[in-house]
Amino acid sequence: MFEASNVTYSVNNSTITLRDDKKELLLVTPPQYKNIHVTRYSVELSDMQPDKRPHVKNVFLHEVFKRDKTFFFVKVGETEYQVDLKYQENPITAMKF
Repeated sequence: MFEASNVTYSVNNSTITLRDDKKELLLVTPPQYKNIHVTRYSVELSDMQPDKRPHVKNVFLHEVFKRDKTFFFVKVGETEYQVDLKYQENPITAMKF
């Protein structure tokens, strides 16, 4: 069994949740899109490449979802973001509940 302190992120259906506030995620997207940098404060498009960095976990979307997926959610703390990569102008939207 995993201890909660060892889990950086989790996936439930179409939602990726950052579990460790001290870590960051780099969601590696298909080549035609920018990657997505997830911190405990924000979810943003990024030019970062999936190089090995301390405190950053590279997450390849095609491995997490087992197929190319351009629409999903990212939850950070109490905020959930909707990501739709097909909307190139503004693909990341904070959801209000």
